Amino acid sequence: MLKQFAGLTSQKTKSLKVLYSLIRKLGPVRINTLTELTGYKHVTCTRLLDELVQEGLIYDSGIGESSGGRKPLMYAIKPDHYYLIGVEITNLYTTVLLLDLKLEILDVEKLRMDSQCTGTYTLNYVTRCIDTLVTKHKIPREKLLGIGIGVLDSIDPEMGVIINPHLFLAGGWDNLNIVDYLQQKNNTYVCIDNGTNLAALAEYRKNYWKETDNLVFVSSDMGIRCGTILHGKLVRTKMEMDDAFGHVVVDIHGRRCSCGSYGCLQAYSSLPAIRDEVVRRMKRGNGSTLLDSVKDIEVIDFHHILHALEKEDPLCLEVVKDAAYYFGIGLSNLIFLLRPDIVVCGGTLVPKPLFYEVVSETAKNRLMHYPKSHVQIIKSTAAYNIVAQGAGCMVLDYFTEEKLS
Repeated sequence: MLKQFAGLTSQKTKSLKVLYSLIRKLGPVRINTLTELTGYKHVTCTRLLDELVQEGLIYDSGIGESSGGRKPLMYAIKPDHYYLIGVEITNLYTTVLLLDLKLEILDVEKLRMDSQCTGTYTLNYVTRCIDTLVTKHKIPREKLLGIGIGVLDSIDPEMGVIINPHLFLAGGWDNLNIVDYLQQKNNTYVCIDNGTNLAALAEYRKNYWKETDNLVFVSSDMGIRCGTILHGKLVRTKMEMDDAFGHVVVDIHGRRCSCGSYGCLQAYSSLPAIRDEVVRRMKRGNGSTLLDSVKDIEVIDFHHILHALEKEDPLCLEVVKDAAYYFGIGLSNLIFLLRPDIVVCGGTLVPKPLFYEVVSETAKNRLMHYPKSHVQIIKSTAAYNIVAQGAGCMVLDYFTEEKLS
C-alpha cells in the first residue's frame, strides 16, 4: 500500500497517508492524539487505522500505560514492511546503506574513490551492492521502496546530473544522468538531492522531529556547507549555491579563497585548506609524523592527514584546531542569522580529535551576549553515514509525507 501513497490519490488514500505520516513522527501514539491532530471522527480514524494494521504498515506497540482499565492502543510504524537504499557519492567515498523504515542502518557497503572510479564504474558498484544486500538479508525486490542519492557537489535535480564534477579523480561524470542510470539498472524509484540538505533531513526526522522544527546541519569536508530545516520544512537553495556557507567571510584581510574573495571560511576550514596549511608549515620546517609515510611533501593528501589526526600528530592537530576556530566563528554568524534551536555538526572532521570541541566552544563563547538563546550545538550521531541515511529518508518522504489541509 505504501507505494500507492505517491502521486494523485483518492481522499481515502490521502487520509491513510496523513495518519501514517503522523504515526511515523509521533509513534507510539494514541488514537485520541491522532483524532485531535487530523480532525477525523473517532469511528473514521479507527476504521482507517485498522486498515493500516491489516496492510502491515503499523502495529500496536503495546507500551501504553493504563490508568486502571485496559491498556490504550499505541500505534507505531512497522519498520520492516519495506526497505530503503541510501547512497552518498563523494570524491572520497561512495557509501551504500540498507535501511528500514525507521532509518536504522541494517548494513553498509563502502567504496574508496580512486582513479578507476568513473561515473559508470561507481554506479555499477552501487547496483552490485544493492543486489548483494537484498540477497544477504533475504529481502524480496518488491519490498524495496526506492533508492535515494546524496551528492555534495552541485546538482541539477531535474536532470539527475552533477554540475562540474571536477573533484572526482576519475572521469565519466559529465552529463551522466545518475537517476536514469540507476532506475534502468534496478527497476525502482530513484531520487537525488544535495548531500548536506539530506544530512539535515536525516538528523531532523530521526532524532529531533518531536523536539523542534528549526534545525541547521553544518559540515566541513571538501567544501563548507549547511542544510536548514525551518518550520519543519527543508529549505532548498538555488542551483550552484549549495556551498554558500563556505563563502561567509571570517577575516576581511585573510587568505585568498578559490572564489576570488579574501577571508572566506572555505579558505580556512575545508579539507583542501587544511591540507594546504599543513604542507605550508612543513615547508617552513615544522615537524610531522607525516614524513614517516611520505617522502615528498607535495603528495600529502586528505587521507594522510586524517590518518595523522587519529595518531594525534601535533602539527595536524594544531592546524585542525585553527580551522575549527574559524569554523566556530562562521557558525556563530549563521546562528545569529537563522536562530535555530539545534545545530548539528557533521562531516569528515567531526569524529576526529579537537575539531568539534573547538567549533562548539568558539561558537558558544560568541553567543554569550544572548544568554537566553539556549542553542544546542550537537555532534552528528552518524557522521560518516548521515547523508546516505538522509537519501533513504528522501525516498520515504516521497511516498508518505502529506500536508494537512
